[in-house]
Amino acid sequence: MKRVTKFFLALAVVASPMVFTSCDDDDPWNNGYYYDDLVTNAVRNYNYKYPNGSDYYTAYNWFYYNYPDANTEEFYQFMDAIGSGRSAYWNYYNQGGYNWNNNYNGQQNSQNSQLVAEAQTLTGEWEGDVTYEYTDDKTKQRKRDRFTANMKFFQYSSSANSLSGNGVEVDMDAKGNQQTLAFSWYVNNDGNIYIKYSRSGTVFVLDSKDKREGFHLGYESAKGYDTFYGTAYSTNTTDVMKFDFARQRPASAKAASGVQTRAAGQASFGSAKQNNYVQNSTGSVNRLHMR
Repeated sequence: MKRVTKFFLALAVVASPMVFTSCDDDDPWNNGYYYDDLVTNAVRNYNYKYPNGSDYYTAYNWFYYNYPDANTEEFYQFMDAIGSGRSAYWNYYNQGGYNWNNNYNGQQNSQNSQLVAEAQTLTGEWEGDVTYEYTDDKTKQRKRDRFTANMKFFQYSSSANSLSGNGVEVDMDAKGNQQTLAFSWYVNNDGNIYIKYSRSGTVFVLDSKDKREGFHLGYESAKGYDTFYGTAYSTNTTDVMKFDFARQRPASAKAASGVQTRAAGQASFGSAKQNNYVQNSTGSVNRLHMR
């Protein structure tokens, strides 16, 4: 009788459904969705992709590529969680305080010898590489277009003491496509350089005090001629320009010595000490940015 009882008891155990209780109440598998909270999901996946982190540009594009329907608050929470913060570098100068000064729309002479020397050094022809960074309105992705630019700066009325003027820029990509842009410019009382493009109205500022993201203008001893490189931040959009220029020899003085420097006493302006153009052009595509 005992054997029969044990036999039926064994059958009952086998037939009974087995229920297991998780020891971890935080099991990520929740109702069939793995980390169904968007921010938590994004942080986990980002850390898996970039275990050592990344720069702001990479993190921003990665997030909106993988989570295109995310709202702004979710993006901010994600950036906080990975330690990048909420302040995008392309918004550094477009929050007010760096607006275009209409007093410089015409000739603006100055007796400040330092500012005049800076304006005179800027005047002339420059050519080199530009990487133009902007936000794609459809995808929210940041994009970088790379092209060659030739920029000519003129002082108003050819006045040697004018801190302002106009200019012409010709952009060209690797396929030979070109565009010509007119612009105005001035050297501000703090040494910052402002550029305003006529067609788009986009204004850029070049910060004379910033050692990392500012500019260098004038004689570069390592090269033996004038260079002009740095970063230009838009004050009324989220656009950013990285540029790397060298002064061009005047057509009438190709054989003359020293014609690639105009800086008096081989002077230079701006606080940037290192040209980071190559590093800051990562991910750029050779094409014109129509503007």
